[in-house]
Amino acid sequence: MKKLFPYLITLAVSSVILASCGVEPGEGGLASIRGKVYGYDINSSDKVLDSGYVGDARVFISYGDHSWSDDDVRTSFTGDYAFRGLHKGKYTLWVFSQCNTCAFNQTYIKQEVEITESDQEVVLPDFVIKD
Repeated sequence: MKKLFPYLITLAVSSVILASCGVEPGEGGLASIRGKVYGYDINSSDKVLDSGYVGDARVFISYGDHSWSDDDVRTSFTGDYAFRGLHKGKYTLWVFSQCNTCAFNQTYIKQEVEITESDQEVVLPDFVIKD
C-alpha cells in the first residue's frame, strides 16, 4: 500500500489540474463560422456602378477578447468564406470597406458571434462593403 500511495497522489493532483484547464476559443475544435461578402462598386461621388458577391475579399477573425487578427481567409469566387475547426467561445469577424470620408479611405465592418456547441455551424449575415 505504501508503494501505491505516491501514484494515487500523482493521479489525484493530475486530475485536479486537468479539470481546471478550460478550452479557449480558437482552432482545434469541430465548430465553424461561415458567410458571404457582398459589395457595391462605387465611384468617387458614391454612385453605385455595380454590385454582387465579392471574390478574393479578406475576412479576419479574432478569438475571445483579442483586438488583433488571429487568422484570415479570402472569399471564393462566389463570395463565400469559412473558418473551420473552432472551439466553443466568442469570436469577432471583420472586413474592410472603402469609405471616401474616413481616414485612409477605409472603415471596417464587424460582426460578433458566440459558438455555444462543440460542433455548431454558425452562418452570419452578409458583410456588405463598398469598393
